[in-house]
Amino acid sequence: MKNRLLLALLVVLAACSSEPRPEPIKLDYSNLEKIYLNTADLRIINRSQNVPQWAPYIGHKFQPKLADAIYRWAGDRLKAAGNLGHATLIIKDANVTEQPLHMESDFESMFTRQQGSKYAGRVEVSLEAQSPTDGSIGITTAHAVFSVTLPEDPKDFEKQDAYNHLVSGLMTDLNKELENGIKAHMSNFLLSGPRNEMQTPKADSRLAYPIEIQ
Repeated sequence: MKNRLLLALLVVLAACSSEPRPEPIKLDYSNLEKIYLNTADLRIINRSQNVPQWAPYIGHKFQPKLADAIYRWAGDRLKAAGNLGHATLIIKDANVTEQPLHMESDFESMFTRQQGSKYAGRVEVSLEAQSPTDGSIGITTAHAVFSVTLPEDPKDFEKQDAYNHLVSGLMTDLNKELENGIKAHMSNFLLSGPRNEMQTPKADSRLAYPIEIQ
């Protein structure tokens, strides 16, 4: 009997040790074409910091945060390349919630691992620019929603993998919508290339953690 219990324990330990380690997504948007703004600087303001840290909100449990992804996107894509004027990127919303899904309770479902929940994310930003020479203002807004389902009783690596897909999907959609909005509503603030030494975006607060650069 003791030998059987020991064997069962070894099997469980072996299964746990073979479980993939969850790894956060690596943020890098440097492959995307630069957007040169005809302003002297670019500031980032994060107004999404008051998201609750209790159910159903779960974004605080993962790295990188959605706001971190937007910071990184702005650093890789937006460049202040003019001599006058100011631009401000405002992060209005960046949250992730976990929502239960309906699961069957019949006999067959006892032998099937169903999709038990989903991660639903939402991001919203606005980009504003103003010129002191003629007083002109350019504003565009963009938002994205994306969701990923998880199997019932998900393991840690499955949670992280789902979150990684969520961040990737959100940023892909946000990038497309924001780029289109900049071209449509802020053409007066666009440059074909840098006029002077490009400025690094200035954040109103530090990132929650240092982003790893590959």
